[in-house]
Amino acid sequence: MAQGSFSIVEEIGPGRIFLADSVTYFADLQPNDVIVCGSHGGETAALFGAASGAKGLILNDAGGGKDDAGTRGLVAVEPYGVAAATIDYRSARIGNGADTWQSGVISHCNRWARKAGLKAGQLVPEAARILAAWVAQRDRPRPETPADRPPIVIAEGPPRVLALDSASMVDQSTVGVIVVTGSHGGATGGRGVRAAVAAGFFNDAGVGKGYAGISRLPLMDQEGIPGGTVDRNTARIGDGWDTYDSGVLSHVNETARMLGLKVGMSVRQAVEALVEKLKG
Repeated sequence: MAQGSFSIVEEIGPGRIFLADSVTYFADLQPNDVIVCGSHGGETAALFGAASGAKGLILNDAGGGKDDAGTRGLVAVEPYGVAAATIDYRSARIGNGADTWQSGVISHCNRWARKAGLKAGQLVPEAARILAAWVAQRDRPRPETPADRPPIVIAEGPPRVLALDSASMVDQSTVGVIVVTGSHGGATGGRGVRAAVAAGFFNDAGVGKGYAGISRLPLMDQEGIPGGTVDRNTARIGDGWDTYDSGVLSHVNETARMLGLKVGMSVRQAVEALVEKLKG
């Protein structure tokens, strides 16, 4: 297993149903395992799930967003024989596996999920049980994990600026770095960000139930880290470069506001402003 807490909520024959806040917590699962989690349904998150070896995934559609990025992962994992579905972002809090299990309602399914018997409108426990009982194809190939993707260097700094497809790539190597991520702005695992970055940008995932899509921001305030989210319709969720290249801020925290960032700024403008404030 990777970093982060998880639980096994049910076992159906050889199939285990795992529950977690993030799909990035998993590696080296058994071929009949199913993941129910709070991650978005974009390509990056779904490929994390397929790389883990799970046969089934239930993710959050993140409000669709630019180029329907919030559900693009469903098609991306079809070549790997993975049955994948998303829940409606308004039905459960993104980044919250427990709420996904308790309240999530299926919104989209890929062809393997439909073949297994999933359809829009099902509640998550029913859908997960169907996936656990489904007989998947044997010897499924696995994609490379997105964790191995190198960051894109936007600026060498100081401060350094990196584009990361997933906030799970934030670690001690990114302390003092401005990180522009493709991840949702939900407080996965109850944290704002994993390391003391100089600033962090995320996707608001449509904001969704309980304002979950921007719930990182106040937690980052508590750590004195400026943060912001981009409108889901301006940048593809799961794509750090697109967050930087075309994202427009929809929400900023108080720390960012005090440094001059504001809603409506492009992320490019926001990064430039922060570099001027923080350099040297």
